Amino acid sequence: MQVIERTFSEFLRQPKEVVANLAQHDVVLRRRNAPDLYLSLAASDLSRAKTIECLARLLCKISADSPEAMDDAIEAAFPWVEFLSPDGRREFAEDLTRTILASASVESFDRVELLIDSWQNTAEILSDPELTALLSGPFTITHGGRVPCPPAVD
Repeated sequence: MQVIERTFSEFLRQPKEVVANLAQHDVVLRRRNAPDLYLSLAASDLSRAKTIECLARLLCKISADSPEAMDDAIEAAFPWVEFLSPDGRREFAEDLTRTILASASVESFDRVELLIDSWQNTAEILSDPELTALLSGPFTITHGGRVPCPPAVD
């Protein structure tokens, strides 16, 4: 489905016209000094969520039955996995499929983006030997000792 853009002020002035666009398009409402809004029909959103859940189940099955095919797919989709160890690549693939499936079941995908970003950040660190060595320790404590436990809350 194609996405069209309208301004938020257009939506406020002519809501029926903007909503009429939803029969054929999703609508992005551009706002000044605020994040844009995305309008779509509930049926379209539900259809997307079901599709993502189906794809997640396919990924789980492929991962279980053909780890080599899953490894190839992960490497093609995320070139930065080259900097992860083989165990790290496998762990990323497992984390990704579980998180996509769980996210699809609750129709909330923020955790997928967070997971991908976290693993990509790890790969970026591992791509730099100096940074990897620096972050691998050993660490020198410079704050004067152990941090005390917070007091109990009554």
